[in-house]
Amino acid sequence: MLKSLVRKNLAIGLVITAVITTLSVVMADDGSKMEEFRMSLMVGFLVTGAVTGGTWLLQRKRSAS
Repeated sequence: MLKSLVRKNLAIGLVITAVITTLSVVMADDGSKMEEFRMSLMVGFLVTGAVTGGTWLLQRKRSAS
């Protein structure tokens, strides 16, 4: 289904982001669930974007050589 390494990294990153966000919100017991939700999504998307972007750049560099 996902033949490209970039697509695989993106899919894995989004799944991990969803799981971590869900766990953070469930475990937040001090009433800051919305803040935990936003922070988890922001960090998850930044890490996913960095890994996916890095993989994409490496693949481009290799295919240009």
